[in-house]
Amino acid sequence: MDWILGLAMILGIGPALAMMFIGVRNYTYPRVEQPFFSDPTFFGMLVVGMVAGSVLFFAMAVLGFATNIVLMVLMAIVEVMAMVVVMNLRRFRGKSDSVFYGYALGLGMACGMSTGICFVTTSTVKTLDASVLILVVISVTMAMILGSGGTNVGEGIARHRVMEFALQAAIPLIVYNILLTVMLHGGDIGGSIVYYLSAVVAVLFAIMVYGRTMVKQLPSVVRDVLRMEGKRRDDIPK
Repeated sequence: MDWILGLAMILGIGPALAMMFIGVRNYTYPRVEQPFFSDPTFFGMLVVGMVAGSVLFFAMAVLGFATNIVLMVLMAIVEVMAMVVVMNLRRFRGKSDSVFYGYALGLGMACGMSTGICFVTTSTVKTLDASVLILVVISVTMAMILGSGGTNVGEGIARHRVMEFALQAAIPLIVYNILLTVMLHGGDIGGSIVYYLSAVVAVLFAIMVYGRTMVKQLPSVVRDVLRMEGKRRDDIPK
């Protein structure tokens, strides 16, 4: 049981930590002399996200959400609204660094949920086969999708346009949760071909969403929100 928990934590937390480094490395020390966000607050939001993700996984498991695609669509909406509730505090409104705190929150939620999924799955399988590869796919893609969604929510908080950007976060998450439902059923929906095909589609979809949000759009988002605060910086990544 101990090694199963350890494996689940590695599979669940490792990809999110990697995404954390990849996503914000150009916005903090040593890449920039003055970081764009506070490290203690960032890691604090990561921990809050882990707790929220663990609670959401527990609810998903107890209520049997993963057994039904419609319920998983509702789950996506609940995940986004959980981000909105956490981020919609006065201290985050209209602040450029809220974009990064939303990213941390989303990654934390991915840690909590994917660790739970990995633990339950590895506890029930008798041998570690291709299902471990699917667990890696779930952990990596969930970190990408929820991290991107948290960034969207953080942008909405920063721009004072909360529900508009919450919707932008919800649409990719709904699509992803549909694919996740197929992967969690281990081939029971549509057979093994659909099972592996859904994993491939999830990877490609997550790369597309993450690349658009965190690579293509983030520099201009940070620049726009800083301008709204009456600030200007010349060290924003291109």
